[in-house]
Amino acid sequence: MTIAAAPDATPYQGVNDTEFDEWTHVAQRVAGELAETALERDRANQSPIAEIALLRDGGLLSFATPREFGGAGGSLGQALQLSRIIAAADGSIGQLLLYHYSNGVWTYILGSPAQREYIARGVGEQGWFQGSVSNPRDPGITVIHTDEGYRVNGKRTFATGVAVADLITVLLYEDKPVNAIIPRDREGLRFNDDWDNLGQRLTASGSVEFHNVLLRDDEVLTGLAEFSGDQERRDGLRTLFSQLIFVHLYLGIAEGALAAAVTYIREKGRPWPEAHSTEVTEDPYHLQLLGQLSAGIAAGIALADAVTYEFEQTLALGEALTAVQWGELAIRVDQAKSVSTQISLDVTHNIYQATGARSTANSVGLDIYWRNVRTHTTHDPLPYRQREIGRYLLTDEWPLPRSLNGLGRLANTTQGKAS
Repeated sequence: MTIAAAPDATPYQGVNDTEFDEWTHVAQRVAGELAETALERDRANQSPIAEIALLRDGGLLSFATPREFGGAGGSLGQALQLSRIIAAADGSIGQLLLYHYSNGVWTYILGSPAQREYIARGVGEQGWFQGSVSNPRDPGITVIHTDEGYRVNGKRTFATGVAVADLITVLLYEDKPVNAIIPRDREGLRFNDDWDNLGQRLTASGSVEFHNVLLRDDEVLTGLAEFSGDQERRDGLRTLFSQLIFVHLYLGIAEGALAAAVTYIREKGRPWPEAHSTEVTEDPYHLQLLGQLSAGIAAGIALADAVTYEFEQTLALGEALTAVQWGELAIRVDQAKSVSTQISLDVTHNIYQATGARSTANSVGLDIYWRNVRTHTTHDPLPYRQREIGRYLLTDEWPLPRSLNGLGRLANTTQGKAS
């Protein structure tokens, strides 16, 4: 897909190659620190306060924030590449960084110009970490409009990063969507330390309770209502970007798993007796398996980077975005999601064929990669994304924007494949 994007239509302009090389070294340094204690911290299952500080001190939180607001001015594609480096070292912290960037895109789409600048300056100049409350499948939230704004009561689960966030994007869907930004210390918020899952254990993904929490009128995000183009397609870009960050998360974890397996094999591996070789590096089935897994990761990364660039171009179209352009991007994101999910599960499961029985020891810790991928890939069912691809192939029907209540819709009329 090739789109002629409007110049300077988004704040995600990108840094030059030399600067990006420097940022890559920063991400690698931070990743190295995280990797040294990843298994120990995973088992401790504590709030990632120190880890967020490490990202902040390295400048990674503000990388995709415009320079005029104190950030580095990186593009989304560059930001997600840096996130893959972090995810390879620690899937939990990679997820937090990716969600932080995603929340930036969400508030960019949802916010007014003044709200965008306020958020961007907080991230760029003060190092704010952004979290969000958006799980639409939890029942029981009540939202009442008052003279002050909205009063919220109820509970939301899977509130990733909110307990350690500086700024929280609250996305509630009742009779109508209510989207607001509030500080973490807002009266009536209660963060529960109840995240004790199989994987992604350091993501602070516990539940949050609202006890008559105020969302002031000036905190309600108004940019989408002021958008002069198709608001549903504009809003639908948020869900596509959410899927896209999952793609990069899975591929980053897969890269980390393969690298860890290779290190283990080199240092402790042994050839199988039937291999008729004396060196583990000569075992033909180890070589074949590692080559296959590496090729799958490389293909997934190539697709992910290409689709991320296409997303940036599409976001830059603004009100000129057409239904066909949105649908074409959605199919590409679906394809990347399918490839990344399958290869990450394949890698984290099958490395044990080459590392052997001794590598299953808890002290080795290769299980952390499978646990992290297996946990997060249950976020939403992959067959629904693959169904969209198949329907398009058979009927020429583009997907339509999905609202965050999870009810996807497809076009009622055939719009034709893009040339």
